[in-house]
Amino acid sequence: MYSKKLDNKGQGSAELILIVGGLIVIVLLVGSYMSHITEKTQNNLENLLKKERDFLINKI
Repeated sequence: MYSKKLDNKGQGSAELILIVGGLIVIVLLVGSYMSHITEKTQNNLENLLKKERDFLINKI
């Protein structure tokens, strides 16, 4: 009987593509989460500064 060897070169490339794709998705999710936290923090600081400014203006 003739024994046919299987070529595994394509499988390695496919696995590498899946790993890189998964890493890209993780990086995008983390970036989105960090952007959301930064925006929320900026809004909180902006509101705090407005309140303090109004308080100081009213006190004068």
